Amino acid sequence: MLLITCPVTRTAELVADRRIRSVVNHPTHIALHVECPCGGVHVYRTGRRWESARRAAAARPAPELTSA
Repeated sequence: MLLITCPVTRTAELVADRRIRSVVNHPTHIALHVECPCGGVHVYRTGRRWESARRAAAARPAPELTSA
């Protein structure tokens, strides 16, 4: 069983393991494609390197726009 937060309804949902449609192992994270009770398939990413990469990208200043 997995406890997920549905991004559509913003509610916590308890789903069975059989609702996992695919698991993809990336260098920075693991992506789970889970079939939600709302009818959609959502992607949940987990991993220490995923979180640190996401924090680093958020801390980076946005590039400045220049006129040509």
